[in-house]
Amino acid sequence: MKPLRIVIVQETDWLRRGPHQQHHLFERLAARGHTVTALDFEILYTPFPRAPLFAPRQQWSAVTRTPLRSPGVTVIRPATLRTPLLARPLSLLTFYAELVRLCRAAKPDVIVNYALSTGLPALIAARQFGAPFLFHIIDALHTIVPFSVLRPIAYLFERGLLRAADRTSYINEELRQYGISLGADPKRASMIRTGVDLDRFRPDLDSAQLRQQWGLAGDDVALLFIGWLYDHVGADTLMRHMRDLPPHVKLLIVGTGEAESRLRTLHSELGLGGRVIFTGPQPYDLAPSFMALADVCTLYSTLNPITRHIVPIKTYEYMAAGRPVLASPLPGVMRDVPPGNGVLYADENELPNVLRQLLNADYRRSLGAQARAFVEAHCDWEKLTDEFESLIAGL
Repeated sequence: MKPLRIVIVQETDWLRRGPHQQHHLFERLAARGHTVTALDFEILYTPFPRAPLFAPRQQWSAVTRTPLRSPGVTVIRPATLRTPLLARPLSLLTFYAELVRLCRAAKPDVIVNYALSTGLPALIAARQFGAPFLFHIIDALHTIVPFSVLRPIAYLFERGLLRAADRTSYINEELRQYGISLGADPKRASMIRTGVDLDRFRPDLDSAQLRQQWGLAGDDVALLFIGWLYDHVGADTLMRHMRDLPPHVKLLIVGTGEAESRLRTLHSELGLGGRVIFTGPQPYDLAPSFMALADVCTLYSTLNPITRHIVPIKTYEYMAAGRPVLASPLPGVMRDVPPGNGVLYADENELPNVLRQLLNADYRRSLGAQARAFVEAHCDWEKLTDEFESLIAGL
């Protein structure tokens, strides 16, 4: 296959958020000789007047976010203003200007879009310069817009981009049906699931030193949540059930985010002490070791419009680590990983009984073996990259 020139457009931070689906895919494509340029937006910027009003254009070369050996991705962050009322409207103009420059200089073979607002200039540039426009859906995008008053506008953007795209691709079938319901052409809507690095996430990693570092005794049963602490992650639900479990059951919360202060307050109010351990943010390189130290990995998110369709990538990383996964009954996850594959789905009223069942080490090992077998059969990143590469080449 000839090397392709790929341009990615997203409206979140390539450098600090994730790694997500696109980091894994495009670093692998870069390792195969394709040239990848990503336009991103500093979503966690410090607003004016605590930072300068003008955020100038920035560019980074050979960016890698995964441990894969890869020449990496060129990341361009177009200029904007650090104020909520103006940052995104101005980005429509600066993203378009950057895309025009890239299209004239590099003549991309495809523009891959992950964005709503900046997806519009991406679509316009694709039409102007004759580049295929692929809309790759990893979330129901309008549902994650933080301001409810803007969600109807975001919905219109999302629907318009889905209908206009030359091709749409989704990371699970629930999202594919969602895209089709908004007007995506079913004949041009494909599903390529999320993958996992099976060599890095393994059941046999030695985690004894990490368990000791975080105060876990040999006979402690460690429940793990790892990732960004969104308000919907559901760690609070697990915390409320901790007092009903034996004292050797511990909950390890690895990460940071907007829910962290609320969870720490709840931890104090419930008097859980050493039963709940907050590690704060940790390097992604340690994720396999944290999952290996766990006895049970958790994905107990609250069901809402954001979580209804998603299958977080950590679901498969948990499973590749050979650990049982305790999950709330999220439709997207249940459709992608049916019961019987190492994931236990439990409503909150079932949670105490399921947690007690998971105290049995033989039961945990059996579920963990099922989970590992599932990802070995369905979630190899190299095979999924083959599929995505063929999809892009076909455009």
